Amino acid sequence: MNVVSVVVSIIPFVGVLFAVGFYTLLERKILSIIMIRKGPSKVSYMGILQPFSDAGKLLCKEFIVPTRANVGPFILAPAVMLIISLLGWLLYPYKSAEVFYVFGVILFMAITSISVYGVMMSGWVSNSKYSLLGAVRAMAQSISYEIPMGFIFFCVVLCAGLFSFQEISMYQQGLFFFFFPLCGALVVWLLCVLAETNRAPFDFVEGESELVSGYNVEYSGGGFAVMFIAEYSSILLSSVVSAVMFFGGNEVLTGLFTLAVAIFFLITRASLPRLRYDKLMNLCWTVLLCVMLSISVCAVVLVSL
Repeated sequence: MNVVSVVVSIIPFVGVLFAVGFYTLLERKILSIIMIRKGPSKVSYMGILQPFSDAGKLLCKEFIVPTRANVGPFILAPAVMLIISLLGWLLYPYKSAEVFYVFGVILFMAITSISVYGVMMSGWVSNSKYSLLGAVRAMAQSISYEIPMGFIFFCVVLCAGLFSFQEISMYQQGLFFFFFPLCGALVVWLLCVLAETNRAPFDFVEGESELVSGYNVEYSGGGFAVMFIAEYSSILLSSVVSAVMFFGGNEVLTGLFTLAVAIFFLITRASLPRLRYDKLMNLCWTVLLCVMLSISVCAVVLVSL
């Protein structure tokens, strides 16, 4: 591996850390507009440096380890979550051939599957009932919604005949997008992504009204900040993958759709109340799974014609 490949591999990691900071600022601004109140406006011009202020405050606070917690895994869990979330950014669809993953779709599915291990570890080693319940919810929720998500990848790969995100993006150059034949799959994809990233209205892993703060209830200071970065990094990665799969080819349009999906996460949080957990599971197993089975059959028929 030459120097250029190493630099190209590192750039997404550095960029995503800045992106997460400003994405949190965008979230607070949009929530304040929807709720008709003032958002961050004191730190620098229009509160632009607020994310750096928050990060400095969290990192300067004491990292407290509970008496009954398993110390080693407790300290390691936030790092595991961050590493797994940053690994997905290696799949960023560069137009250059310096970094190219032939089976990028399969690697993305593997990374999203193991991302729940960080949540499971942090919830179990805290030795708290609230955090353990949050971890159990995360595992059940992640396993359930990965099934319709797998069918969505199946439809996209079947239509393109390719497993690489770069090639899937280039396949959609021109006026053809997978959004047109797979618009139903896009709706299911957005619901699955909300559940996989534990965002409202599917944020049962961090249900404040039920579990205080969920799996991260015992974390403070730097550990909480790292978990926060990992969560928002996964949201931005899901936005990029959504744009590549359904609106790839044109980089400008891909960027705009990435921004649209990222804002969709924020507006959904401000607009919809949290569902009941049984309704979340019923939605997956009785609605989304049936819809994706039907769309997959239609895709197979269309491709075979």
